[in-house]
Parts: sequence; structure tokens; C-alpha cells
Amino acid sequence: MSVSSEKGKSLEEHIAKTLRKKLGARVQRDKRSGAGSHQKMDLTDYFQDTPFDIEAKNHKTIAIKKWMRQTKAGTSPGRIPTLVFDVDDDVLACIPFDDLVNLSVQIRDLTAEIADLRTPTVLSVGEAVEKAVAIKQPTGVSTCRNGHITSPGSNKCLDKHCAFSSTYKRPKVKK
Repeated sequence: MSVSSEKGKSLEEHIAKTLRKKLGARVQRDKRSGAGSHQKMDLTDYFQDTPFDIEAKNHKTIAIKKWMRQTKAGTSPGRIPTLVFDVDDDVLACIPFDDLVNLSVQIRDLTAEIADLRTPTVLSVGEAVEKAVAIKQPTGVSTCRNGHITSPGSNKCLDKHCAFSSTYKRPKVKK
């Protein structure tokens, strides 16, 4: 294996290891990376644990425009084209600005949702009863006199221990 392909392989393995360690993502280096002309990325994220399709570059000269074109061409629909490259022992990532903004909006919305879920909800007994009463059965579902769901068309209760069930057996009384 040539020195340049070893450099690329080491960067790809570093990226995969970092994503596995920090995100728990099930990513791995694509063994066919750099081979042939098929459109694919350097890292395989089969389970799509991350939203990124990653192309890794480890070159002396930087050609972000060319690399980003290649990254976008190989990206699957609905995924974020991500170019990761090494510059002076510093690993940097490049994604389209719209995708960065969309990720920021998602983070903001999820942070607000988490904050909302963390605030305690205190209900009085009356409010709790009203909420419980407001929960209704789905439309088109019939119930027996004990409130259990009945089978469609036959009005027989589906709870085998209910007196209105077709399989109900009265308990034997000891004499």
C-alpha cells in the first residue's frame, strides 16, 4: 500500500473511531474507499446513526471546492455531505451552510423541548380528574357494560374474565 493511501486510511479510521467513541455511531471505514469510480463515501454508516455522509481527505495541498463537489456527488438523498480533512495535524469538517443552519435549528428546538419536559407539572385533584375524564375511546370502538372493548360485530367482550365475554365461566361455588 502506498504512503498516500496509508495517510487516507489512517484519517478514515480516526474519524470512524471518534464517531464510535463520542456518539456511539456504528460507522466503519469502507474497505473499497478510493477504489473504482462508483459513487460512495469513505465511511459506511449503514444504520444511519449520524446524518452525515463523510468523505475524508488527507492531502498536502487543499482543494476544498473540488473535494466538496466530489462529496456532494456521492452523498445519498436526505444525508448531509460532509468533507473531513487534515490540515497541519488539525482535523476539520466542512458542510453546506444550509445544513449547518438546519442542524442549529434542530438543536435549539430539542433543547427547548427538553427544558419544557424538565419543568414539573403540578395538577390539582380536580384538574387531574378532568384530564382523565377527557381521555376518550377511539371512534368506532364499542365497549361492554364493564367498559372493556368488544369484538367488532358481535358485542362480546374481549376480556375472558368479564361476565359479558363469550368465554366467561362463572367461578365454582364451594358447597
